[in-house]
Amino acid sequence: MAVVLKKLIAQGIDRPTAGITFASNNCLIRGPSDTGKSYIRDCLWYLLGGEKVPKYVPEADGYQTIALEFHFDDEAYIVQRALAGGSSTIYKRVAISDSTSTPDQLSSQSEDSDPLFNLHDWKPLDVDLSELMVKLAGASGKKILRSKSKMGDVTGTDLRHWFLLSQPTIISESPTSGSSHTERPQRTAAFHLFLTGTDDSSIALTKSKAEQDRAAGALSSAEDGIRRALAGIPTNTDRKETVEALERVDQILNEMTKQYELRAHSLKAIRQQIVDKTEALATESARMKHSASMLERFELLFEKYDSDLNRLNAIDEGVAYFQALHKAPCPLCGTEIEQNVLNGQPNAKATDKYRIAVAAEANKIRALRSGLLNSLEHERVRLQAIERNVREFIQTLDELEHQEERQLKGARIEFEGDPKTLAMRRSELSAILNLFDEVERLHIEIEKLKSSKQKKTAPISRDGGNAAAEVASHAKSMLIDWGFKDITSVRLDTDECDLYINERERLSYGAGKRGLFLTALTIALMRHSLKCGFPHLGVVVIDSPLKAYADQDPSESDKSIGDVPLAAVKDNFYAWLAGWAGPGQIILLENEKISAETAEVLKPIQFTRRNDQGRAGFYLKSVEPLFRDA
Repeated sequence: MAVVLKKLIAQGIDRPTAGITFASNNCLIRGPSDTGKSYIRDCLWYLLGGEKVPKYVPEADGYQTIALEFHFDDEAYIVQRALAGGSSTIYKRVAISDSTSTPDQLSSQSEDSDPLFNLHDWKPLDVDLSELMVKLAGASGKKILRSKSKMGDVTGTDLRHWFLLSQPTIISESPTSGSSHTERPQRTAAFHLFLTGTDDSSIALTKSKAEQDRAAGALSSAEDGIRRALAGIPTNTDRKETVEALERVDQILNEMTKQYELRAHSLKAIRQQIVDKTEALATESARMKHSASMLERFELLFEKYDSDLNRLNAIDEGVAYFQALHKAPCPLCGTEIEQNVLNGQPNAKATDKYRIAVAAEANKIRALRSGLLNSLEHERVRLQAIERNVREFIQTLDELEHQEERQLKGARIEFEGDPKTLAMRRSELSAILNLFDEVERLHIEIEKLKSSKQKKTAPISRDGGNAAAEVASHAKSMLIDWGFKDITSVRLDTDECDLYINERERLSYGAGKRGLFLTALTIALMRHSLKCGFPHLGVVVIDSPLKAYADQDPSESDKSIGDVPLAAVKDNFYAWLAGWAGPGQIILLENEKISAETAEVLKPIQFTRRNDQGRAGFYLKSVEPLFRDA
């Protein structure tokens, strides 16, 4: 499976939507300079995860976003980014799987069928663009060398470097793997992955400068540790004597321990009784405190009942005194007292009821107090019994403790040594023995560090074997088809990631041949990777491979591989491209003209740089937008 680019679109407010549709196998975009061909390659680099925004062209004024539609198997994706920079927005439409149409049919549908480009049919993905491209290229989880001491995952940059060739790259005299020591390991490792399908996960890394510095620091620290350990060992003391002395101390301590264990065994029964009585004492003490607390509360409640009875008696006497008063008219006006009684004030009937209620309350309190007297007596008896138990437990514990003390004093002591002194001596000897062990461990660590420091790392050699021979054979076949009949041998140097043509390195040829030879290598690598199922994006974009060959001075032409006329190379190249059926998609951006017969088959996208004739350039033709609001 491979990625197939479908559409490149530019959109802006109040600007017509500009863009192109790519053919699925072989797409030629041809036209003179300054028509936007290299701009298309820059847009593809940017939309496939690159950070560099496309260079400014005046025709892009007013356009804010560019978008790329591509397919992968039965999935469709759209990547949208702002021309000013920033992150990307990725959309996916999985509905392709519901159709029996081929990807080419679906692409043609996308130009004419509104529902396919309805924004509601596409779902945004929360995924990093470069990670998505690596996944679609089949390189997820693959490890390649970043340097001799660093390993990392395949990135989008690794894909773009080998599959999207700019015009300067085509004619460059710099190695394909990069001219700096920081670029070469990563680019070489990526090329080897595409060539053989094998990553670098099995390669042992060399130590970086930082790791070497840490190892040197560890060596110095270990040597200092030995000096500190030796300073803590007494003079004229060796390991054997220390071990023997420690064994003697341990023997004495073991014998003393046995004696103490025998003594403890004889005291076990007494001490178990002490534990049991102590627990029983704690339980009875808690019960005693609870009983005393309850008794105190009962006594307080009894006092409250007495207080309540005294209060009720006083109230009853007051009401009786009120009832005993004789009625008399008002001394001022002579009015009877019943006429001066306000609402709510007691009358004769009310005071009788009041005295009845007071008497009932008093009887209830007397009954409660009578019951309380029984509870008080019961709690006093209970408390006295608990106190007797507590005193008995205390007395029993005293007797058990005296018994334990007598048995301890009567035990026979068989050793004169002081356990504390022996324990301290044992600690000293153990510390000395630990220092001997530390010295031994540090000597072993120092030997390992020195051995690691002296160990030479074998250079990394990548032999492509049959894969390299197959790619070279594909490249040779293409070059002969393009008109270079004098080529007798093509060899792929996997260390340099480049071709040797007739046993001469590619970079030693002129710019025109350099570009065409690199084009052959790039296409041959894609064909081989896809045929073998190795990681590859499945598309190559090549900017102006014929232009440098056309621009070369005839007087400076390289005669080592014949003098093939430009017209022959150009016609052969375009005819070969017209017959390309994969595997993989080739997108070619070129200045050189194409014959009418080949153009009829290849159906190139032609830019004219003239507004009155054909299509002037990338921005000067209106197309359907990728997204149309529902």
